[in-house]
Amino acid sequence: MRRLVLFDIDGTLLTSGPLARQAFAGALRDVFGTEGDMDTFRFEGKLDPVIVTELMSGAGVDAALIQARRDEALGLYLDRLEAALEVKEPTLKPGVRALVERVAAAADVLNAVLTGNVARGAKIKLSAARLFHHFKFGVYGDERPRRVDLGPVAVERAHALTGVLFLGSQCVVVGDSTHDVACGQAIGARVVGVATGTTPRAALEAAGADIVFDDFSDVDAAYEAILA
Repeated sequence: MRRLVLFDIDGTLLTSGPLARQAFAGALRDVFGTEGDMDTFRFEGKLDPVIVTELMSGAGVDAALIQARRDEALGLYLDRLEAALEVKEPTLKPGVRALVERVAAAADVLNAVLTGNVARGAKIKLSAARLFHHFKFGVYGDERPRRVDLGPVAVERAHALTGVLFLGSQCVVVGDSTHDVACGQAIGARVVGVATGTTPRAALEAAGADIVFDDFSDVDAAYEAILA
């Protein structure tokens, strides 16, 4: 194995659309009595448990109550998300299906996801988009308290799976937020940014991404950048 490629999901590969946001907001209202300031909250790059905590803290919900019922809220959200995506599958970003298929099929490449979603949420979204089978493993938003700490988990998991201890220079993080950039930098990975989420191209460049694409519609160029 010569490359460990770690794809973000939301904003990078796909969007689950308004149905996903409605499922999330409804779960928060049912569990905590409020959805918080969903309209202005910055979701990109954040871990699902952190999103719940920040939204509910901002709405004045007691910290002990948030901690006690956060998993319940996430579980309810995921039940509703799964039902919603059975009705309308996620929308893939330009070029994504061809790019993921090509990277997954490349020799000496271990293709995985590194995401703020909890494991079940990642599987629901990727399965609905018919991409799940292209990834050998995942690292998820409930495995560490900060996204920047997920990179070492990915390296450890890849080592356990393949026997290869990937150096930073052998790792590539692909994402649409400055949190993805910081996560990659923390392990010395090459970072391929894409401005298909809510973070502008200029912000990804300023954060230190090695290369930034407006989208992955030029599959050849994106593939070459990832495996450079």
